[in-house]
Amino acid sequence: MAKSTTKKTTATTKANVVEYNTLHIFGYGESQLIGKGLNDKVETSKLTLADAVVSNVFSKKPTDNTSTIDFHSINIFNNLFADFTSKEKGSKSFRVKYADLDTDLLTSFVNEIIALTPPTTKVVA
Repeated sequence: MAKSTTKKTTATTKANVVEYNTLHIFGYGESQLIGKGLNDKVETSKLTLADAVVSNVFSKKPTDNTSTIDFHSINIFNNLFADFTSKEKGSKSFRVKYADLDTDLLTSFVNEIIALTPPTTKVVA
């Protein structure tokens, strides 16, 4: 009997990509997704889940932190942590463990970013 082999292929598609290295939400109005074959920016105002992601990260703020929800940036490092950098001078930034975040929400948010980026920016791995 002949031995069969299967070649693993990975394609970036709009429907199911959730693998990424870094997700940035910038206070000036852009969100950026970076990963293998990805470097996509989208206007945050076009993302329906952006406020929910910001709220999710902010809800994990340490009790002794006086920062408001106004942020300079939120940087989410996949499967590691999220950093919330306050926009207010003198306010402390804080870090949240990735496991403490709503990962289903993050997956949906990543897919939303990918759905709003032109297919020409996609790279097949």
